[in-house]
Amino acid sequence: MSSGGGAVELIPADEFSYWNFFLDWGPLSLGNLFRFCRTLNFKLANERRLGKAVYVYSGTHAHKRTNAAFLLTAWLLLYGGRTPEQAFAPFQDVFPPFPPFHDASPCVCTFDLFIPHCLKGLQKARHFSFFNFDTFDVEEYEHYEQVENGDLNWLVDGKFLAFAGPHSRSEMTREGYRTLTPRNYIPYFKKHNVTLVVRLNKKYYDEGLFLDAGIDHLEAYFLDGSVPPPSVIRQFIAACEATPGAVAVHCKAGLGRTGTCIGCYIMKHYSFTAAEVIGWMRICRPGSVIGPQQHYLEQMEGTMHREGFAFRQRVRSIC
Repeated sequence: MSSGGGAVELIPADEFSYWNFFLDWGPLSLGNLFRFCRTLNFKLANERRLGKAVYVYSGTHAHKRTNAAFLLTAWLLLYGGRTPEQAFAPFQDVFPPFPPFHDASPCVCTFDLFIPHCLKGLQKARHFSFFNFDTFDVEEYEHYEQVENGDLNWLVDGKFLAFAGPHSRSEMTREGYRTLTPRNYIPYFKKHNVTLVVRLNKKYYDEGLFLDAGIDHLEAYFLDGSVPPPSVIRQFIAACEATPGAVAVHCKAGLGRTGTCIGCYIMKHYSFTAAEVIGWMRICRPGSVIGPQQHYLEQMEGTMHREGFAFRQRVRSIC
């Protein structure tokens, strides 16, 4: 990472782990990225003081190499003042080339998501203040991403929270974790100004618990693993635009349908491309957007951009 004298500092990139669902293996999560940047910044500060060189290394497997390169290029983007193109330039002609990331499915992935897509999504997310590493609480992030603690992640700070669907009763599952009910989520939602919960899967709990707590609730069901019908995505986006606070969205696992709907909103209002928004959401919430949902977002990209432009024009005319 830096040239220097004979002494070196080493950072093993493989210590930053990805917990896969099926055949997915990256990109590494926002928590991993934060920890890597913190470690590298600390070692670089010492290197400048002690005249050491810092080396980041990984295993030779393609997945390990790719995740290590993602961490390094993301650091260059966030702390090195580089654009996504400049950050990836040192790796542009690497051989063998880095493979595309795989979605969280057990099948062949037909959508190519590469490191530069993730970097561009990360750049836009920082530009629009979706996250802020100056105030980022990595312990809180890693606490709430655990199934037993809510299985939730903020995809857009203060606006979109993705989480696994609650149940009617709290009980132990065969996998060894306890299901959560709306009552487990309500205190956190109230604290973080969640004003709307959107359910995209079948009904497994009484939405009246959220309503009684002063949190609106929207039913927008569509089949697991599929893409939303036009009426559902219009209803979803309109409700998210209308609510004054944050939106907590869930399907069964809070990955596929949830990421697909939130991705459409982000493309409309922040002009992300499909690949950029998929890359960003997988950094925040690994496993987001699965199978045909990837291609659906690609197909919806132009429509969302046009609708977003028209929306902003209307707002300007009113103002």
